[in-house]
Amino acid sequence: MIVCDACKKEMSGADVTTCGGRGYVEYPDGTVLQAVSYDPGKLHFPRWFRCPDCNVAPGGTHHANCDQEICPRCGGQLINCDCLN
Repeated sequence: MIVCDACKKEMSGADVTTCGGRGYVEYPDGTVLQAVSYDPGKLHFPRWFRCPDCNVAPGGTHHANCDQEICPRCGGQLINCDCLN
């Protein structure tokens, strides 16, 4: 069982479709941007496919520290993004 740090929900449950604990990304320079919704098509998955890392449904907001989340500033992988440094 893995619980999201932001929404405190168990991430593998079929009833959890989005992270309710965050809808934005805050950068060190104070910029705050809306989180990018999960789009399986961008990863070349079928449109119904849940996120392979955090299990959100298409259109949902990724759970905290998901390695599939996209940076709203540069379009790269958020977890390894230089925008957060």
